[in-house]
Amino acid sequence: MNIYLKILNYTIRIIIIILGIMLTAGWLAPQEGDGTMFRVMGIIFILFGIYRVVTFHTQSKRYKRDED
Repeated sequence: MNIYLKILNYTIRIIIIILGIMLTAGWLAPQEGDGTMFRVMGIIFILFGIYRVVTFHTQSKRYKRDED
């Protein structure tokens, strides 16, 4: 796999995790809204981002091993 695509994939997945952290911390939540929904969304974003990083990493290793 091209190194630039790997960097792009990891970058996007890390941005999802950072967005989840920002939602959980309340930095992106509106002041007058319910913060609970944004915290739950943030936790979901964090878990989804971690899941995507792990699955991409294992698939990359599997692809590299099969290629050799």
